[in-house]
Amino acid sequence: MPNAIPSIRFLTLGAALAVLLTGCGGSPASQGPADTAAGRGALLRNSPTRLLSLDAAGVGTQLNKFGTQLLVVAGAPKCGINFHHVEYNTVGAAGEPTTASAALLVPTGAIPACGGKRPVLLYGHGSSFQRKLNMADISDVTNEGAGRVGTPAAMYAAQGYIVVAPNYAGYDTSRLNYHPHHIADQQSKDMIDALAAARTALAGLAHPAGENGKLFITGYSEGGYVAMATHRAMQAAGIKVTASAPQSGSYAESLDYEALGSSGAFDDPRAFSLSTQLQLVMQITAWQKAYGNLYATPSEVYSGSYAGAMETLLPTTTPLTTLMAEGKFPMYFLSQDMANYAALSATQQAYFGTPAHSLMNAGYLGRLLADIAAHPCPVSSPEAPLACAPAHPMRAAWLKNDLRTWVPSAPMLLCGGNGDPEVGFAHARLTQAYFLAHGGAAQLLDVDSPVTQNDPYARSKTIFATIRQAVIDSGDDPTTVDNYHGFMANVACEVAARDFFSRF
Repeated sequence: MPNAIPSIRFLTLGAALAVLLTGCGGSPASQGPADTAAGRGALLRNSPTRLLSLDAAGVGTQLNKFGTQLLVVAGAPKCGINFHHVEYNTVGAAGEPTTASAALLVPTGAIPACGGKRPVLLYGHGSSFQRKLNMADISDVTNEGAGRVGTPAAMYAAQGYIVVAPNYAGYDTSRLNYHPHHIADQQSKDMIDALAAARTALAGLAHPAGENGKLFITGYSEGGYVAMATHRAMQAAGIKVTASAPQSGSYAESLDYEALGSSGAFDDPRAFSLSTQLQLVMQITAWQKAYGNLYATPSEVYSGSYAGAMETLLPTTTPLTTLMAEGKFPMYFLSQDMANYAALSATQQAYFGTPAHSLMNAGYLGRLLADIAAHPCPVSSPEAPLACAPAHPMRAAWLKNDLRTWVPSAPMLLCGGNGDPEVGFAHARLTQAYFLAHGGAAQLLDVDSPVTQNDPYARSKTIFATIRQAVIDSGDDPTTVDNYHGFMANVACEVAARDFFSRF
């Protein structure tokens, strides 16, 4: 689930978008003990490290490498940026001590917008399978974090915000050998620890930067989920949040998983892309590490000779396109011993493999589906979506990480698009409904909707429509995951989030 505005696609927007928007505002460390002497959120030795220092013109030059339209959307840089790499203590999914790293982007420059006390923006990036992800290093094009940090750099740091962008445990120099994907408790702790470490780092810089008391939280896709989980955790801990803007996240975590129990959900494995399968593997590992009860051995969940490697497969240093070619991942998602196999057409059956060459253990899936049928959950209910008692540990895991358990007291914007094929808009809609049913509130923005009279988000909706037309004009399909979720909704929601924050 991409999170950075895909740089190459900005080149397809052309002059129409420019006219519309002109004037708008390292290698993983070996597994080992964490430096835990000072506890969670403490800076590690030799941290922070300044990797790059750019003035405003240099920021513009660097960001234009991701496509000139990035700055058309974000606005011309007002500030230079110092890119710092911060390493800190945090915890893994089971609370085990580990380390993680983050980017700390500090605005510089002589104008008032770039100096003095500044607002802080805590930014969550989207899902990644690549271990080499360092948001602090924007100059290394082989580093996935370079493209991802372009968005918060252009939208926020270059406009005067101090940006803290965690790489998350399991990436970059983190000592954790897995990523706690969508483990709300861990990921919110990681974000909070990154913020604590960044604050310590700020005070020790050669030219210390100060905060003005405003803290904003945002992120896209997995980062949207993390942003909401972090807001929830901060509110519970009494940490003041000025406002948050979770974007296109799977907040109603149980919604899509429970739908696997619907008739025909497993009839056509083509519906489960390689990316979906890899994300499921990463998620299962995260649940197992957090709760320890999904299986006694991986072979209970995975079939064939691949089971033993699944827990340590992701994040990877191997290109995804070569995982299958190198025999590190099976060719088939589902096996021929699935209960529905015999009733399928010959065309459908062709996409099922033998148990030895398939990913999922049919018996485990069968027990999971039986539990969904026996103990249904009212996951679409605005009042009590989690009012059920599942017997299967995997269901208990995804229900535990559904974020419909609280009501925000600080302002929140939920942004997404109603046609998103990766993260359904129902996640935002049902989460807002839960908040309203429990006396809370959050603004809901569908960027894929008509502009209304006096619409405060007319700009974001117009941007979405303009990009959509540009994608069509280029001969591409605007409904694909990459185009819709990874590009069109991403750009429009990032703009909406900053416009929302500008009100506070």
